[in-house]
Amino acid sequence: MNSLTEKEKLLEMVQNDERIKRYQAIEKVINSNKILKQKINKLKTIQKQLVNAKEIQKQKSIEHFQALYDELLEEIETYPLMSDYLALQGDINEMIQAVAEIIEDGINKELNSK
Repeated sequence: MNSLTEKEKLLEMVQNDERIKRYQAIEKVINSNKILKQKINKLKTIQKQLVNAKEIQKQKSIEHFQALYDELLEEIETYPLMSDYLALQGDINEMIQAVAEIIEDGINKELNSK
């Protein structure tokens, strides 16, 4: 018998999802572009600085980092495939959140039934 566990079924479903395959293909293209990769890394750094500024409630810093972030994001979005990549990233994040909720609900139901 070759019965898959629930975990294996879930992994297979995720790995065979067309959105994830497309996302991974685009990600390879993006990662091969050194300039774009540098800009994405810089964007992540600015994002961290923005979060820190919000955490300590420094309004001028928030405005400064937000402006830098918006400008760089707009520049990154002009690259071919980036709009698809970002849209797929959002879709995949939603899918992961839905799967996590299903797992959490299942665990809670099982714990409450004992």
